[in-house]
Amino acid sequence: MKKKQIYLFIISICLSTNMLIGQTESNSNDTLIKKDKLLKINKIRLGFDLLKPVLSSSEGDNLNYEIVGDLQLTENIYLAGEYGLVDKVIEDENINFNSTGSFLRIGFDYNMFENWIGMDNSIYIGLRYGTSNFSSKILDYNVRNKDSYFSNLVTNEFQTIEYSNLSGNWIELLLGIKVETFKNVYLGLSLRLNKLLSDKKPDNFGNLFIPGFNKVTDENTFGSGFNYTLTYSIPLKKRK
Repeated sequence: MKKKQIYLFIISICLSTNMLIGQTESNSNDTLIKKDKLLKINKIRLGFDLLKPVLSSSEGDNLNYEIVGDLQLTENIYLAGEYGLVDKVIEDENINFNSTGSFLRIGFDYNMFENWIGMDNSIYIGLRYGTSNFSSKILDYNVRNKDSYFSNLVTNEFQTIEYSNLSGNWIELLLGIKVETFKNVYLGLSLRLNKLLSDKKPDNFGNLFIPGFNKVTDENTFGSGFNYTLTYSIPLKKRK
């Protein structure tokens, strides 16, 4: 009798173990399926801003270009970023200076457009965190004569001054579109609203221009910009 009970006990343990293993494998497979549905890393797009080199040449700047890219994470969410170099001369009413540096923006885009079968276009909103490191060289500036009612301006008696190791940090909201004009080739346009968070500036001179952010004023820490891009998509999975 005892032997039968022992045998039944061993058999029941074996059956329970098999059932538990089967259930675990089933749950594991379900989890893998869910993860596969959640992550859709199908492509990576790389390209550059078309307008910046053209505007840079027409305005007499030495250098101004930007490379862009995004990586699809889910059906509608993309990890996105931009990197650029700027060597720009800024002419203001009372001061002319040269700003040289680089910038990086990184964040996410969310596609709000529902594509038809075979289409791959997007209308998206995005968020970026931007940072820039640069230097500013004052070329010439005007000094007003306080003793004169009609201001006498002096412009040629001051040496060139250069400030290095400057920086700026900001956040951007953007609205944009990307259209697939040819297979895997996209044209894009985005409009951007910037908010300066912080900047490192010289003791006796304010930052009037930050690469990647654009113009800065003491009264207003908001800015705006846009870009017009050409990108190429590198498929990571075959498109259905």
